[in-house]
Amino acid sequence: MPLAELLKQIDDLQARIDSYGKLDSEVLKKVNYKFRLDWNYNSNVMEGNSLTRMETRTVMINNITVEGKPLKDIIEMRGHDNVINNILKIGKGELNLSEARIKEIHKSIMYEDDPEKKQGIGIWKTHNNYLYNYKNERVDFTPFTEVKDKMHELVNWLSAQSDKIKAKDKEALHPVVLAFEFHLKYIHIHPFYDGNGRTARIFMNLILIAFGYLPVIVKLEEKKQYYQYLGDVADYGGSPDLFYEFMGGLLVRSQEEVLKALKGEGIEE
Repeated sequence: MPLAELLKQIDDLQARIDSYGKLDSEVLKKVNYKFRLDWNYNSNVMEGNSLTRMETRTVMINNITVEGKPLKDIIEMRGHDNVINNILKIGKGELNLSEARIKEIHKSIMYEDDPEKKQGIGIWKTHNNYLYNYKNERVDFTPFTEVKDKMHELVNWLSAQSDKIKAKDKEALHPVVLAFEFHLKYIHIHPFYDGNGRTARIFMNLILIAFGYLPVIVKLEEKKQYYQYLGDVADYGGSPDLFYEFMGGLLVRSQEEVLKALKGEGIEE
């Protein structure tokens, strides 16, 4: 579906959700729990966390004695859950995403036993980083010497675009596109030594929620497509609309799940 049509569908679905007014406490509890579990499990397992979906659920009820699993995986999952639980509680409102908050959230979701790695938590990377993409070709990210300036520019860009949206400027990006574009720009910088994918998805969803939309959950079985779209845009000059359309489809899924809950239908997997 072309991006313009998809954005209209997203806005129409959101209007239907909003027409219900303040969500009933039981519906809200069910929806938030579903998003928390899906977001926690999928975003972390995509990056190598070994906890199963059931073990993730266990950690979410403050049980940190998951037998046979690395302490790092358990603590990082718990920290991730605390962050997204707070984001879901905030709901629509003022977008406050500063460089300091970005670093603070990184601290919240990372854990390292290694003293050297531990020093990198919550600070911009001090070494260059890279990865091999889905074509097994090396991709180098923004040099560490440029990260401070690039992140400052990114946060200022986000603030300026947010102001345009609030002012109903005809040149303003659609809020959904703003969230997805922030994700792309952030991933291109890769500002931390590790945890960039998880934080990119957190900040994307923080922007969506601040503008009254729902979070996007990339499921494990969609990981290959997700990384391929990221790579096509960032590494090979593909149209960002490819990524926006893919992620927009996932947003529609979130909206349809909420509408099912509002009708009293089950949304548990």
